[in-house]
Amino acid sequence: MPHRLSAGGLAAACALAAAALTAPALAQNGYSFLDAGSSAIDYRVATVAAQRACHDLRRLAGGQLTIVKADAVAAAGNVPAFCRITGVIAPEIQFEVALPLAWNRRIYMRGNGGFAGENLEAPPRVAQRNAALAHGFVAVQTNTGHDAATEPLASFAQNNLQKTIDYTFRAVHATIDTAKRLTRAFYDRPAAFSYWDGCSTGGRQGLMSAQRYPGDFDGIVAGAPVLNFSGTMVQFLWNMKALAKTPISYAKIERVADAVYKKCDALDGAADGLIDDPRKCNFDPAADLPKCSGADGADCFTAAEIETIKAIQGGVVSNGKPYFPGVPVGAEKAGTSFLGRPEPVSGWDFWLLAKQGPVRQLEYGETFFRYMGFGKANPAYDWRTFDFDKDPAKTAAISALLDATNPDLSAFKSRGGKIVMYFGLADTALTPYMGIDYYEQVRKTVPQTSDFMRLFLVPGMFHCRGGIGVDRIDALTPLINWVEGGKAPASIPGARMEGGKVTRTRPLCPYPQTARYGGTGSLDDAKNFACRDP
Repeated sequence: MPHRLSAGGLAAACALAAAALTAPALAQNGYSFLDAGSSAIDYRVATVAAQRACHDLRRLAGGQLTIVKADAVAAAGNVPAFCRITGVIAPEIQFEVALPLAWNRRIYMRGNGGFAGENLEAPPRVAQRNAALAHGFVAVQTNTGHDAATEPLASFAQNNLQKTIDYTFRAVHATIDTAKRLTRAFYDRPAAFSYWDGCSTGGRQGLMSAQRYPGDFDGIVAGAPVLNFSGTMVQFLWNMKALAKTPISYAKIERVADAVYKKCDALDGAADGLIDDPRKCNFDPAADLPKCSGADGADCFTAAEIETIKAIQGGVVSNGKPYFPGVPVGAEKAGTSFLGRPEPVSGWDFWLLAKQGPVRQLEYGETFFRYMGFGKANPAYDWRTFDFDKDPAKTAAISALLDATNPDLSAFKSRGGKIVMYFGLADTALTPYMGIDYYEQVRKTVPQTSDFMRLFLVPGMFHCRGGIGVDRIDALTPLINWVEGGKAPASIPGARMEGGKVTRTRPLCPYPQTARYGGTGSLDDAKNFACRDP
């Protein structure tokens, strides 16, 4: 029998849905096309005009494809006139394809966040669609096959294999196939290039496309990809168990940040308030934090608090061995909220700590294991019973569908595909160590990896954006220059905005290189830094 919600449960589900719809949308970086004006590629050259009326595309419906609307939309502001197609790919994959009347022969598809199911008319998604249209791209998006307003978080997957498959990989593939078909019909010629742009779940979707369907996209931006999704959910429960045993206050986390930066800020040759490689910071909570000699106090840490911090930074241990990496040191420091809040917040905020409402890692970990993790839904599952020695192995079935961990990208490389992956080094939602490990695995598997894939690490950046470092990053423009111009990005410009003004610029370097200060000039000016090997 399907699980039915009580009146109180329904209200709670609606509250969760509202949160799920807000955070994933903001998790995207949002700065694609920012540097388009300085691109080596002119996006508006040789545009193609529409060859048929928008409503004529309804004739393409049939089989698994239902076209719900085909509307001609008038130009408004900098958004050109376009044909807006909305529809459904069976069973429930909602999609939108927006086709400008003057087309640059490129397709741009945007990724999803969290457990997806977004409203395709949510303001952040509309804004990104309009940005793509303004530059002449066909713009594409999907909700991945379910509606988060009625099936919040992972509840869509309970005993529904098809929706699970659609979410994990099929929806993106089916949608881009449909978009290419509609595009060819509307302009009477195929797309020359197709691009994917996503962060978080969107980053995972991009890597999954390269692994499963190497012909779907010519270029992929994979920001902070939750590529090992199942392992991440195990880590979330690990962190929540540590914090449930001994909570850490915001005041204490601020003191941890002070101790970390006092020890490690200048290790990279510049005392600039950033840690350019947390792996080189040998911060030890037991040795570097003041211990309480008696009762707990504001200026000291109890042995239990130290153990909690060590557990979260150290990562998951299963059967006595490291299982999944921890939260990077330095992420404790307060910076710009990735959710757009006006006041500075710790990188632990929202994901590990919350002043009000649920902690996101608990929400995500709990819903995953209730509806997806073990193969059979159990809405009453108590996350506190998770066994870190026995239960990780039980995620094998969902991992095979959901995790984008296959390092063999040789098929994607052989057809000329390019990937730009980036990760914030103060990301507490998705540990950057996961991304570094994957990139290293690709380097071991595919020769000359840097010829088609590059990883850019962003010191001080939170999840997809925000933090204390630069976070205004347009990874799409250098990707297009690489795909179409053959110029691999030797660096990507990053900027930090405060009060509407640029307060810092810094080059982002292809891993394993890092930006090194030249010794003179402002620490806030990119021209005083250069990418160097470690």
